[in-house]
Amino acid sequence: MALKAIIDSLDGLDEGLKSHYRAGTADEGTEGKFVLAVDGVGGFALENVTGLKSALGAERTARERAEGQIAKFKDLDPDKARRALEEVEQLKAIDPAKEADKLANTKFEAAKAQLIEAHSAELQGREQRIGLLTKTVEELLIDAAATAALAEAKGSVELLLPHVRKHTKVKEVDGRFTVEVIDGAGNARIAGSKGEPMDIKGLVAEMRQSDTFARAFDGEGHSGSGKVEDAGAGGRPKNFNPADLVDPAKRTAAIAARFPDLARAS
Repeated sequence: MALKAIIDSLDGLDEGLKSHYRAGTADEGTEGKFVLAVDGVGGFALENVTGLKSALGAERTARERAEGQIAKFKDLDPDKARRALEEVEQLKAIDPAKEADKLANTKFEAAKAQLIEAHSAELQGREQRIGLLTKTVEELLIDAAATAALAEAKGSVELLLPHVRKHTKVKEVDGRFTVEVIDGAGNARIAGSKGEPMDIKGLVAEMRQSDTFARAFDGEGHSGSGKVEDAGAGGRPKNFNPADLVDPAKRTAAIAARFPDLARAS
């Protein structure tokens, strides 16, 4: 027979079991009764958990209520909400009849902050687009100059153009963009004894004398393999010849064909 945790009386209980019970106390709510005496072991003990259960239930209810309140504000930025509340408190403290100028200035500052934030976002978007357009124009200028030099030297544009790209970059001088030949560290290469900068033709001539790239050039009298493909790498328009970019008018037309929305905006 299982022993009960609390009994009202020891009467009728076997003499051998009476010693396992102790008198209850008022603190634990068992005054006048007898409680089974149990030593706690490994986290197990005989305790009154009624109060603990009540506290746990109350805590869960409070948590659910708090989560429901928080869910209403899940899309709000805490910092912006705090600033907005501060502005409301400032407006509430203003007497419109006495401080009309202060009220108007507060509203003006709030509107100005909103406009500045929107303008900053717009500028960031424009800067990203300008960066993309600039990079595309630089690639087209390099391809145009490289293709012209390779075609003149009867080199294979398809094979040699990627290598020329790695050794060139676009440089702006007095508002004009020029293609510059660079070394592995990104510095301008110097050609000849007079210290003049190397141009793409010089780079192509050097490649033609190289054991690595010489096989990509045709010999004298051959038709050459330097013609421009109808559709080049990097998203160039079909039937577009990068060599046309040497001519300013053709360069403008090529860019307008690549970015029609930019042409319409201008």
